[in-house]
Amino acid sequence: MSEVQGTVEFSVELHKFHNVDLFQRGYYQIRAGLKIPSRIPHRLFATIAGQTGDSSLCSACVHENNVYSRVFQILYRNEEIILNESMNFRVHLLLDGERVEDALNEADFQLKLDLHFTDSEQQLRDVPAVPMISSRTLCLHFHPRRGLHHHVPVMFDYFHLSVVSVTVHASLVALHQPLISFARPGKGSWLGKGNMEAGPDQSSMSLENLVFGAGYCKPTSSEGSFYVPSENCMQHAYKWHKDLCLLLLKAQRGLHTYYTLIMNEIPDLPQLKLVGLNYTPFFITHNIFLHCHLQLALQNYSDFLPNSIF
Repeated sequence: MSEVQGTVEFSVELHKFHNVDLFQRGYYQIRAGLKIPSRIPHRLFATIAGQTGDSSLCSACVHENNVYSRVFQILYRNEEIILNESMNFRVHLLLDGERVEDALNEADFQLKLDLHFTDSEQQLRDVPAVPMISSRTLCLHFHPRRGLHHHVPVMFDYFHLSVVSVTVHASLVALHQPLISFARPGKGSWLGKGNMEAGPDQSSMSLENLVFGAGYCKPTSSEGSFYVPSENCMQHAYKWHKDLCLLLLKAQRGLHTYYTLIMNEIPDLPQLKLVGLNYTPFFITHNIFLHCHLQLALQNYSDFLPNSIF
């Protein structure tokens, strides 16, 4: 099996934390992490939008690809804390090159939100050690063409009755030959569960067959640069490349459509002039660049979006 590296970017924002009826006064923190099935070789990178300096108790931070919100104090019932903390999760996936779209549809992305608590100021000196008291997991129904645009209030369990409002945007942003090494499930794993081991990428061994088709024969050293693949192989390569480009362009069109809806719904937002889609090969790279620009713009505008349009 030959493989393609796909990149999906998730933009997550924690808006407000509302204390419905927490039993204890003290210091609380929310931690967010993206979960990807271990059966899919992947690399995950978490960052905090706009963060340039060192983190502290008063600001969010990244720890082992999980994002920790700032620590906030809860004293009263029905108290509301404005968080407005944005984070990005960039996931590089190793996908079956012959069924890229299906593989992305089948990826079970999940967003895990943990609520941590302590009533001791001394324990805040070691924030990672603050105990978790409740957890919720959101299933993210990502579609490679439509992306994902969702706003939801997440309620923790009855014994820690509180709510955090969360906005999630996600989009496919890249498809190309594998450029980084991936950890793969160990040989002793069962159904993708078990230790992950880093090994040499095997995708390059049959990349030519993926691009040019099963009928492609690797040229001998004597043929050198004079070797020309058959017409069938070239047509297969053109179709395979076109399918990948069209998938990226459809992802951009889905993002473009959603962005336009927001601009029409909230005309007071700063208007970003967008160039229309062009499906000719000359404009493919340009369209993909605009796609990434749109994803960033949506992230910047998420503070102003009413719940009704998600």
